[in-house]
Amino acid sequence: MDNRIICSANNYTRAEAISKLNSLEWFANSKKEIQDELVNLPESFEGFLNDLCDRPEKFVDFEILEMEDVSINEHFAHVVFKVKSLFNNKIGQKVYTGWKKGTYHSLRGIILLETDNQISHFILRRCTRFAISREIEEAMGSIYPPKSFGDEQFGAIAYVEQQFAQQMRIPSFNFSKYFDLGFIYPDPAMSDNVVGLFAALINDMNVEIIKTYIDGKRYDDKGYSFSYSIKPISELLSFLADTNDGFLLSIFGRLQALNVIKL
Repeated sequence: MDNRIICSANNYTRAEAISKLNSLEWFANSKKEIQDELVNLPESFEGFLNDLCDRPEKFVDFEILEMEDVSINEHFAHVVFKVKSLFNNKIGQKVYTGWKKGTYHSLRGIILLETDNQISHFILRRCTRFAISREIEEAMGSIYPPKSFGDEQFGAIAYVEQQFAQQMRIPSFNFSKYFDLGFIYPDPAMSDNVVGLFAALINDMNVEIIKTYIDGKRYDDKGYSFSYSIKPISELLSFLADTNDGFLLSIFGRLQALNVIKL
């Protein structure tokens, strides 16, 4: 599936990024302390800086005049722009939060198990999410491709197989089918983050074998604790009716639209 997101190629050197920034009117109009903050962002924020350089100065309905504020923490940069409406010339603000690695962030997906050539089970991750102060069952994730999405040279499928086997403490497994489900904006009003979606089938390991690896096991090697659960496919509809995980709803919506799974 190809619904490519228009964004930076994320390949500027720091010197190239600074040169690009210096060519932008909003950057020239910004206070020197703002300019210095951007020019001296930590190396880990190269992705954010590259995407910032390639943002258009004029959108459909407004023009960026200057950056009024930027603040960073360990993972994100929060920026405030002064803008002018192209409809009524009013001056206002636009804000967004950018991930330090740039627009492309992570892969989120689900693993389906096949028994006798029929989808019989699906695997979810259970973890506590600090922002919403509760434990949820969600799409499997925390997979960060070593290169930009869409680069077919880096062995995406083998990489995802290896990453999930490692997370689940399973020696190895192979996807019998892999579905690239494209990209989504999780919260386009607040962040430029883009997440890649996928689904994968496994038919070379039965449910009981996988359960021996994941049942009753909990891990904390992602900065938060998590575990895995296997559910029979007969529970899928009731689960989707109750879940609030937007990634899972998007994944199954795409799978249904592509006629991969019947709901």
